[in-house]
Amino acid sequence: LVKYPSPGVVAYQLPVHVGSRHEVEKGKSGFAHFFEHLMFRGTKKRSSKEFGDLYTRLGVENNAWTSNEITNYHGVVAKVYLPQILEAEADRFQHLQFEEKALRDEAGAVLGEYNKNVAQPEFLLEEKLAETAFKVHPYGHTTMGYKEDILKYGERYKDVWPFFRRYYRPGNVAIVLVGDVDFDATLRVIRSRFGAWKNPEGVAPEVPKEPEQTEERAAEVKLDKPTQTRVAIAYKVPAFNSRTTEGAALALISEMLFSVTSDFQKEFRFDKKWVDHVSAGAGDTADPGLWTIGFRLSEAGEGKDKELRAAVEKAIAGIRETAPEAGRLAAT
Repeated sequence: LVKYPSPGVVAYQLPVHVGSRHEVEKGKSGFAHFFEHLMFRGTKKRSSKEFGDLYTRLGVENNAWTSNEITNYHGVVAKVYLPQILEAEADRFQHLQFEEKALRDEAGAVLGEYNKNVAQPEFLLEEKLAETAFKVHPYGHTTMGYKEDILKYGERYKDVWPFFRRYYRPGNVAIVLVGDVDFDATLRVIRSRFGAWKNPEGVAPEVPKEPEQTEERAAEVKLDKPTQTRVAIAYKVPAFNSRTTEGAALALISEMLFSVTSDFQKEFRFDKKWVDHVSAGAGDTADPGLWTIGFRLSEAGEGKDKELRAAVEKAIAGIRETAPEAGRLAAT
């Protein structure tokens, strides 16, 4: 609980420690994201419509998202309605219940979301990059999962419940409230609604370790419609760790070498106009992940991807061999 000067308003999050990283069973990629949808499908106490109507009637802004590491349920509520929302959240986290038809309907919604995403070249690039970089670890698929798995979600009614019990458990969930919070009163509500929730028996399967990569890997996706070329260059980097400076160093390197004020963008975006978008960065992953430099070629830059890749490697080699200029580092 965090007190914040937002009179009468509280923001809340209920992160669950399950994401695409935990999808280790064959045929069940994208299950964490699938459950992000299914969690809005009702409980033993209230139907999906009743759940939605409650939030609408109370004027609550609520949604959810899924990443490699967590599934996060979040919202903003008037303080006066917080007890009712905590009750509803506790209900769905402990007593989720829906019929097979609801699962099939939601399976169709997820397939629709996948088809919308796959129309974007950036999503196809992300998908190809993941499967090229990781051969064993679940980071080899996106949070959406493989299309061949999504197409079978409608047949997975019996499979979703073990996944739910395995990960939607009190030892795997946090409750975070920020705003006009009355500590004692709110804790009483949380304990009354969540206090009886028990961890089920059993443990989650172990996430396999990715073997060390010993050679460069490359892949291409050719589209059947005209579009600008996108390029991603990725390097394996350590897992996020708050006790080391590696993540901070990577963030600084990303900014110095490839941000809008970098020499790379000055030359290839503003002077030569070979690219019209550049990005660089690493995700905060629980296991070793990727630091990725991406750029989109302009019309003038088509066919220049080899030169651009060489320029990226030259920039990285330069910072490896020579410490950054002190003023530039301080400004960054």
